Amino acid sequence: MLHVLKRWTVMLTRATPLPEFARRAAWTMFLLGVFGAIPGLAQYSRPKDPPGKGALTAEFVKTGLYMFSGPGGNSLLRLSANGLIIVDGQLPGNYDELLAQVKKISDQPVRVLIDTDYHENHTGSNAKFLADHTQILAQENVKQDLAAYNPPHGKVAPPTKTYDHDLTLRLGGIEAQVLHYGNAHTNGDTVVYFPNLKVVAVGDLFAATPDPDFLAGGSLVGWGPVLGEILKLDFDVVVPGTGPFVTRADLEEFKTKIDTLVSRATLLVNKGVPKDQLMAQLKTDDLGWQLNFTGDRLDGFYAELSRAK
Repeated sequence: MLHVLKRWTVMLTRATPLPEFARRAAWTMFLLGVFGAIPGLAQYSRPKDPPGKGALTAEFVKTGLYMFSGPGGNSLLRLSANGLIIVDGQLPGNYDELLAQVKKISDQPVRVLIDTDYHENHTGSNAKFLADHTQILAQENVKQDLAAYNPPHGKVAPPTKTYDHDLTLRLGGIEAQVLHYGNAHTNGDTVVYFPNLKVVAVGDLFAATPDPDFLAGGSLVGWGPVLGEILKLDFDVVVPGTGPFVTRADLEEFKTKIDTLVSRATLLVNKGVPKDQLMAQLKTDDLGWQLNFTGDRLDGFYAELSRAK
């Protein structure tokens, strides 16, 4: 069976209305045909609700698009005529409230959940979505990362479908492009682009401070080029994994800061500054960041700078 598709298009159209139980059964059989059976689903127990469980706030972004914010970060809801797409599913403790917020906007079922990386604030509710017959999509490295991941609230259910570089999802008359441009925050970062709305969801590729997960293939050296690819898209609103949505200009400014940081750090390494002195000599205050890499994070940063000489 193919595990990776270079481009995958799901065409879903509205059928003649059926009774609710029949419509759900038909939909389940259709998805099993598209995605294949989900082996071993029963082995995933629902994670315990984490501390920090709290209220979610809903915010209108553009027509048919809403953002929910809470302790686990942001979730993005895209409406369609034949079901819903959610980008990032919150921590497990916020699943019920997330679905309650969604129901205030639409009573359509959630068809697809997209994980923008493997961390628990994006994937912690995977098992609960699966139990509600939602299919989960992520970049192929996320599935591998989750296999070795042991977050505080238990193992995370893997995606039911993975992709490599790009994939187009069509559902009920709307389009979402799912894109991976390379290693940055992790090795499995997903960007979700809604071309007709000119909105892009970037997960943790935009943040108050860049936070590469070097143990999961993260890269500050690769971060700027990834943002450069995103900026080739036609959009005016950026939805990050945490915090308010921002503008294209904000993402451009963030890329400039990343590029400046990497340039300064590379120059220091080229001059022979040893690893244990790198952070002390690396100027970041004018960027608004206080980076304090130690241990594995410092090892990873210095190693990639050394390779980039």
